[in-house]
Amino acid sequence: MSTEQSAGRAPTIRDVAREAGVSKSLVSLVFNGGDNVGPERRERVLRAAEQLGYRPNLVAKSLAARKPDFIAVLMSNLSNPLFAEILGAARARLSAAGRRTMILSAVTEGPDGEPMLDRENLDVLHGLRPSAILAIGTIPDLNDLADLTGTLPTVVASATERAGGSVFVVRSDDFAGVELVLDHLVAEGLREIAFVGGDGGDVSAARERAYREGMTRHGLADLVRVIRADFTEESGRRAARELVEGGRIPEAVVAVNDLAAMGAMAGLEEAGVRVPQECRVTGYDDTSLSAIPRISLTSVDPDNRRIGETAADALLDAAGPFAEPSEMLVAPRLVVRDSSGGGQVGVARHL
Repeated sequence: MSTEQSAGRAPTIRDVAREAGVSKSLVSLVFNGGDNVGPERRERVLRAAEQLGYRPNLVAKSLAARKPDFIAVLMSNLSNPLFAEILGAARARLSAAGRRTMILSAVTEGPDGEPMLDRENLDVLHGLRPSAILAIGTIPDLNDLADLTGTLPTVVASATERAGGSVFVVRSDDFAGVELVLDHLVAEGLREIAFVGGDGGDVSAARERAYREGMTRHGLADLVRVIRADFTEESGRRAARELVEGGRIPEAVVAVNDLAAMGAMAGLEEAGVRVPQECRVTGYDDTSLSAIPRISLTSVDPDNRRIGETAADALLDAAGPFAEPSEMLVAPRLVVRDSSGGGQVGVARHL
């Protein structure tokens, strides 16, 4: 090993070639999967690379390749545990098939505090030339990437929008999930059921529509009551205060997600309304917090693992851009816990 390298410089393809006693072009052939390299020389190159700690530059390899070999994963929220679960399932599936992924944050905060497309990161994506795109969560202005989504296989997971081009969408069936909640509450003999949500994007709006249609299906259209909230705990708490100040506490609150539900539970209890004895509460997403005994929140499990695996399978099966926009809905299930008063204390039931 040279003095220069021992000083801390990262080993290069030239170092590997020198150590193995072969040409740089042969080293390149080995790391690019060339078939016309004898087993003895291939082993020498790999052994030299291991001894030197050499790792090929995958970005440079992609740029130089005629056909890119990585899938770009665009994340709307890197800290969202639901999206992390989808990402984990998708990456495991893709990795098992020998496909690499590059994760990019696609959303940043705009001047008005609203989410916006992270154009700086996505400019980098254009230069890297991915072979396919997986978008997880709601990406604002995704249509602006039509030059990519229109020419590459593109899957959107856990969001409702369809970007420019022929995009495959895989997401939880929000209508079915809200129906499960309403069927459960009505079966418990409840009629005055309020909805907390509707703000914060297409998913929230879709769940509100599902609530309205579900109440109508149960003959309860005249009892529809919507308190505006988004996906945050604080908005759920504010909605609960609004319900209490309205003078009539509903028998149950269906919240747009688990965080809003937990905020609603806190707001109700702060106002002296006992959950579930005086008002039952349900959420959506079945986050790990919902199973904590002191919370024990009834919630819809959207089956994020299946969403991630289905998204990955669609990309693996795609030979090119999808022929037309399409959508697959994943069937959710209801996990009944104490907050809806539907069962033994501390025991979850799956419907």
